[in-house]
Amino acid sequence: MFKRTIISLACCQILSVPTIAFAEGDDTTGADSLSLGEMVVTTRKREETLQQVPIAITAFSAELIEDAGLQDIEDIAMMTPGFTYTPLFGGRVGNPVIRGMNTTIGEPNIGFFLDGVYQEARGAMEAMFGDELERIEIAKGPQSALYGRNTFAGAINYITKQPGNEPEGRLEVTLGNEGRKDVRVSHSGAITEDTLFYRVGAMHSGFDGFYKNELDGSNLDEKQSNNYSLSLVALPTDNLEMVFRVGVENTNDGDDAVQFVENNQDFTTNRVSPRLPAFITFNDFQSYGGDLPSITKGFAVTPGHNERDNVNTSFQVNWDLDNVTLTSISGYNDLEFDSLVDSDYEAREIRMTETEMEQDEFSQEFRITSVDQSIRWMSGLYFYDLDRNTKTNDAFVAGAPLAPVPLGGGLVLANALAPGLSSDVDESTRNWAVFGSVGFDLSDQWALTLSGRYAYEEKEVDVVDTNLDTGAVGRFSDSASFNNFTPKVALDYQISDNAMIYTSVAKAVKSGGFNTATDSGAVAADERTYDEEKSINYEVGIKSSWLDNRLTANLAVFYIKWDDQIVRALGDSGAVLNENAGQSTSKGFELEIAAKPAQNWDVMAGLSYTDAEYDDYTFGALAGLGMNPVLDGNRMQYVSEWTANTSVQYTKPFAIADFDWKTRIDVMYQSEQSGVAVDNPPLIPSRTVVNLRSGFESDKYAIKFWVRNLFDNDETVGAVAIPNPAQAADFIPGVTGYQRFNSLTQAPIERTYGVTASVKF
Repeated sequence: MFKRTIISLACCQILSVPTIAFAEGDDTTGADSLSLGEMVVTTRKREETLQQVPIAITAFSAELIEDAGLQDIEDIAMMTPGFTYTPLFGGRVGNPVIRGMNTTIGEPNIGFFLDGVYQEARGAMEAMFGDELERIEIAKGPQSALYGRNTFAGAINYITKQPGNEPEGRLEVTLGNEGRKDVRVSHSGAITEDTLFYRVGAMHSGFDGFYKNELDGSNLDEKQSNNYSLSLVALPTDNLEMVFRVGVENTNDGDDAVQFVENNQDFTTNRVSPRLPAFITFNDFQSYGGDLPSITKGFAVTPGHNERDNVNTSFQVNWDLDNVTLTSISGYNDLEFDSLVDSDYEAREIRMTETEMEQDEFSQEFRITSVDQSIRWMSGLYFYDLDRNTKTNDAFVAGAPLAPVPLGGGLVLANALAPGLSSDVDESTRNWAVFGSVGFDLSDQWALTLSGRYAYEEKEVDVVDTNLDTGAVGRFSDSASFNNFTPKVALDYQISDNAMIYTSVAKAVKSGGFNTATDSGAVAADERTYDEEKSINYEVGIKSSWLDNRLTANLAVFYIKWDDQIVRALGDSGAVLNENAGQSTSKGFELEIAAKPAQNWDVMAGLSYTDAEYDDYTFGALAGLGMNPVLDGNRMQYVSEWTANTSVQYTKPFAIADFDWKTRIDVMYQSEQSGVAVDNPPLIPSRTVVNLRSGFESDKYAIKFWVRNLFDNDETVGAVAIPNPAQAADFIPGVTGYQRFNSLTQAPIERTYGVTASVKF
């Protein structure tokens, strides 16, 4: 019923307003204005109004971020058609998906940027949703030509606020249920009038979590974070600008509110592995079919920790000459991560996984951009360097009830199914690129834009693995290089001053990598490296404004052909590997509308449909589990077929002390998602979330009362299929069954409520 309703809604909208892909207006117009104003974006690395850019972009202004109380990228995704974000492992890991381009294996398909600097780790960016952001731009479809690596499906750029001459500060305090306590403070002003400016910010965020650890009574999914930032802007001459920014984050999170779910289908007695004796059989169900249950109790884990220290810095120089602007952007990020997780996720002490990671990133971009010329052009050079060391100790706890597995001849293997493993991995990536774009008018109404990037990338890896059950040591070292050219052609036609239609074709490429497993010894030399994956992306769209800009309506239709897709496959010797063994198609549309139907009223709405499925993918390992290995026609994981959102805001001016009363309601819907690429897969259920905010604000003071998840939707929000260590510990050949994988299912995000007060000074 719901599906028929939103299809009808989409048809009505398309017929009534011939347009497409919208973003929220800026804060240049007040609540009493009937104009939405214009949003200026820099998606194409020059300032343009959003309605004139031939790209499907959703943009969030600073005013909208505050009015809607947006806190993180999941909030942004819920309000962006065609974009979903699924939290995994209690939210420590998230899976962002744009237009159905899910990252099955390898590096992410969506690139995150902070003031144009690529961010491999983006934890610190969540702390910027207070008073630090000028806007967020989500560019859908591949942005490889201008942004480079890992923008296979899209790019998300956070743009920070810049300091100015006038001194201004802001203090914000939030108190809520479940022990939520947030304090944010910022201040900016001039160090030297008209020449040197600063902006400083600090934030503490605390949350006790929704769930208790029944093992010791402590808070389970608690979060504690401290963040600090400093921005400096120098204007030594009239045509030279230098911007330096540094952000520091320290986060200490609690344990994961997740549990394994027992399987209910695909019973099999096939062998566990070709390398194990024939008498070792599964004798159990191997997958879960249907909606995954909502788990809200029974969490009992050995306490661990999740600690993250992150420093990100950038230095940008803009030099305006007569006809061009020279820009240099340097970025350096340093991340340290330390976690200890009870990886069996139950009260018995069976297995603990400890991970320590240190990561350094450096990037440098130089570009030259034309200014006020009939031919609009830009060219640049780019370099990226990543070094990462990861130490993992994934081991059964001493004294855990391991079932011995006899191998014959008096030999006994302590744990044939899931050996403990200690791993030390060094990785490095070097990327060099040259890129550019040129746009010119073919006539008064037609314009053509050509863009492209040639990139060369080198990867190196060195792995030392130790089997903690046998003491065997394996080592793998290798290097590989990849080079590609990613062009894009966009043609737009200006129907009128208020409407534009455009079409584009873009090629996207994402680098390959390595199969680094050494403990099995079953990976052949020619299976150690997998190649790049590629896609061709077609898009047609309309952008329009109506009724003297009281209404904008944007529609984008896309078709994506994905080849050499990096997926899981079975190697020649039975090892599970990453290979270029998949082909997929994704198609659909995104509709976004913003309107001011009457004075003091603001309405925005979005709707998307995404049909993403495998065209050709056979995963041989499923056959050994008694399941169908041919996945042709199966839906892509973590893709919602339908998303919808509607927001209504009303502002009532008061004569007393220049206060306004502002009330806003946001309704967001995502349809179900497949958790695993199998027939009748486990499903992350559809969910509808309603947020409500209401309060008073003036130019100086504000107090707002809010409720998130007003109707307390209790559906699980994420799940991932992985081996369950408790199954390995309890397995007795010929006596007990064995489930090779279980769905590790995340607890729901419950209702929260509270009050936020702020003052400007």
